[in-house]
Amino acid sequence: MILSSAQAPDFLSAVRRLSPGNPFACRILSLYNSYHPDLAFVDYWLVCDSHGVCSGAIARNGSNFILLLTDETDLEEVSSFMRVAGATGILLDGSYRLDFPGEESSGVVMQLNKPIDAADDSAEFVTPDIKAAYGLLVRCAGEGFAPPVFEDFYVDVNHKLRHGAMRLIGMEEGGILAAIAMTVAESESGAVLGAVACAPEFRRKGYASAVVTHTVNALLRENKTVFLHRARHANAVFYEKLGFTDCGSWREYNTKG
Repeated sequence: MILSSAQAPDFLSAVRRLSPGNPFACRILSLYNSYHPDLAFVDYWLVCDSHGVCSGAIARNGSNFILLLTDETDLEEVSSFMRVAGATGILLDGSYRLDFPGEESSGVVMQLNKPIDAADDSAEFVTPDIKAAYGLLVRCAGEGFAPPVFEDFYVDVNHKLRHGAMRLIGMEEGGILAAIAMTVAESESGAVLGAVACAPEFRRKGYASAVVTHTVNALLRENKTVFLHRARHANAVFYEKLGFTDCGSWREYNTKG
């Protein structure tokens, strides 16, 4: 059975118990801490067996869903629930597969277990303007990554920055934003790194490595496990050189056309 967070007052505790240090749990916890379930555009559920034992969790943001699944989760029930709920996007652990229509993509989950040695201790970092960060992401967009609508991006990033659910770090050259790194989700014990970008004219200068190093080292000092989701054939060498290792996979279903 699937219970809403209103029916399961221990939702946060249940998610933490299910899979500590899991990137999908981190995403769900981060969303919950950013947007209370009373808001109309979010919902949260626990997946339980007939005895009330929790085996999974679901979070909705608009028509996009994040799933935290385990080997005990009833995947048939979750698949049916996703179809009825009108999901247009579903992100889940790549170890599991749903009975769900639409385009399917997958990739690698990586994890960093130890700090990265900084190449330049004198490097200076900034918290860039959200509009400038978005502009850089648009310039660096390519196959496998399409920036969201600016208005949605701005509202979400601004809100999460104010609530400590993400961070945005940048480097400049000559007053121009050269590179950024940001976390797309943070919980008390984990973080998911995403949206790393470097302007084409500033590449091969170490800016991307520097912003990633600065960001993840700060997270590790806070005792947070650092994850990232990358496309299967994208940027593997870059992250491996920094010390990231493969620790799993992700799967995404998309019906947005």
